[in-house]
Amino acid sequence: MMPASMSHYLIGDDDFEFQSFTTFPLLEHVLGVGRMFCAPRFEIVDESGEPLADEDSFLSELGELAPRLFLPLHDDLVALPSAADLDLVLTSLLATLRTADPHILAQNPEGPAGRRVRWSLPFVWELRKTDWPALLIAINTVLPGKKITLEWLARQNSENVVERVLAEANPLGAARETLPEPYAFALSALTFVVGHDTVTFTVEDDTVFYEFDSNSAPPKLMSRLESPVLTEEESTRIEAVRAASDATLTALANEQPEDSAFAARTARLWTWGLRDLPSIARAYRASATSFLEQGELDRAITDASFSLFLEEDADAYDTRAIARHIAGDLDGAKLDYTHALALVPDDPRVLSNRAEAHYDLNDDQACLVDAGRAMELDPEDPDPIVHYGKALIRLGRVAEARSFAEKAAALGEESLLDEIGHYEG
Repeated sequence: MMPASMSHYLIGDDDFEFQSFTTFPLLEHVLGVGRMFCAPRFEIVDESGEPLADEDSFLSELGELAPRLFLPLHDDLVALPSAADLDLVLTSLLATLRTADPHILAQNPEGPAGRRVRWSLPFVWELRKTDWPALLIAINTVLPGKKITLEWLARQNSENVVERVLAEANPLGAARETLPEPYAFALSALTFVVGHDTVTFTVEDDTVFYEFDSNSAPPKLMSRLESPVLTEEESTRIEAVRAASDATLTALANEQPEDSAFAARTARLWTWGLRDLPSIARAYRASATSFLEQGELDRAITDASFSLFLEEDADAYDTRAIARHIAGDLDGAKLDYTHALALVPDDPRVLSNRAEAHYDLNDDQACLVDAGRAMELDPEDPDPIVHYGKALIRLGRVAEARSFAEKAAALGEESLLDEIGHYEG
């Protein structure tokens, strides 16, 4: 085990503490459950480093420049940021940090000389009672021996519940010592919240203050402030976002998933500190499409949602709908397809997709309507023909469905013809 001098604590509600040994702890601990947000801490210090004003005063002086980094922006952002991909969280903060010192000086010209801004980026994890089952499932997948239940945890006395239940002398405590640290943290947190019946619970990293110093090497995360991306003109970065976003989609069309993923990362990188919201939306729209093709549904939904938060777009709605559809959220998928069609009413591909959602929701009449309209708009696409024929079969109109099966087969899709053969055989 690493020496205590290299560790630090994650601090939670009601003095919950968990000693961590990872370099960027909280992002590595949350197992994709709950909500993550960044809660920037600021203070103004004098030349010797002594604080001059509290955080509220500083944020008040920043006004509209104060960063707003809460994630998710709304409930559709289901993926938590990773230590390797923090651009979604830091986009707004980068521009703020570079302008914080001169802004404060301009607001307070009579203030003491040499004053400057220090900042910290503690990440905060929020766990709600509705998240308990998902966290329990994650823990039980790696817990050796007998699995635990929420009911069992709820029966434990709340006083010092973590120390008692997870003591090394107890079987569960001994098991915790063998778990990877993220799961050990999750078990400790779940034991605490269930034992105390804590409806909403937050844990955050230690607050470690940094300051921007152009004359020294940037500390952890500060290297992003030195990114050459931020030295370019806004117009240059907008063009770079456009080029990388287009490259993402071109690579997908050419069946080059690795090139697409690289281009998507590049597009997101060029959004750092960008003030042009449509360009940021464009980058995340392309990124969502790339993640969808990679099968990373949570990230596809998250990036499409962030794009839609900035700018409504039919393609973003369609991408999120497809990801939701594959993930089994049929109602959410149908709603997103409907939003997309409200923006582009006669898109045959989206109509075909919504027809499939209707079919999967057992609404055969609605499926026939959408698939029929899609066939009218694009008679060369076999997908709506298949959806139409499948709805006919389920309605008992098998003979009528054969003509649609033959049309689809002529276009290279024989699945419906095989299904017809099953019924006729």
